[in-house]
Amino acid sequence: MSHGNNGNGGNEQAIVDELLALEHRRGRALVDKDFEALAQLVSQDVVHVHTRGNVDTFDSYMHYVRNVLEFLDVERSDMHVKVLGDTAIMTGGQVNTARLIGHEDVVRVTSRVIQVWMRQAQGGWQQVAFQATPVGAPPPVVNRLMAKPRQ
Repeated sequence: MSHGNNGNGGNEQAIVDELLALEHRRGRALVDKDFEALAQLVSQDVVHVHTRGNVDTFDSYMHYVRNVLEFLDVERSDMHVKVLGDTAIMTGGQVNTARLIGHEDVVRVTSRVIQVWMRQAQGGWQQVAFQATPVGAPPPVVNRLMAKPRQ
């Protein structure tokens, strides 16, 4: 893992470690369907760009992960964090294993991801931007109206 120089000296590694732990928690929240935890980690102002290019706001993203897609696993690799004051840029590999809610077909999507985290006024960090670029063929198109409602 790498990090940038923001003048915080030894404190910077603690910030990098905190952000990596938050990203791990975000992945676990998706798999565990812990939408309350996810809502704390993702900013109300988030812009989330998926591997097919569709863009979500906070509300549409939360709807998508609650009602459309079931995450079976989220793997992160080769993570790098650059801290720039109260903003951090995180990059790395990601492999999501998921399926449409109520369907059997499982899809595994490999991508490179860039995300931006910002320290909020209350002191905690939240993800404010996320973009995934597929490695290889893009995943199948997801019809958000096809999924069966979560029971």
